[in-house]
Amino acid sequence: MAQTKVTFHNPEDKNSGYTIENPYATKVRFITDATPEGFIEIPKITVFGILNFLYVGERTKNTGRCGFRSRAVSELNYWFNTKKTFKFWRKALRPLYEEHLLETHKEVSKDMDL
Repeated sequence: MAQTKVTFHNPEDKNSGYTIENPYATKVRFITDATPEGFIEIPKITVFGILNFLYVGERTKNTGRCGFRSRAVSELNYWFNTKKTFKFWRKALRPLYEEHLLETHKEVSKDMDL
């Protein structure tokens, strides 16, 4: 199976820029009763985007009123073929957020002095 690959322009300098090759190749598998197969595979880059939109303002205490949360809910409802609420998805995906994005958000907040 193909994987997403990140190539740094200058491997010695992580701030030199990078290229993401095949960004939709790596997938995250969710076990669910929503499909006959018993799982859904969503591209990892899409999952990160959804989580960022779902937890917008989490670290900065801003509410994110630009439609980010509704977009995240719409995407999740589409992928899981269901109709759930913002509160449901936030609670259900909290462990995934804490595992993958919380540390990144803390580092960015620290760098921005938030």
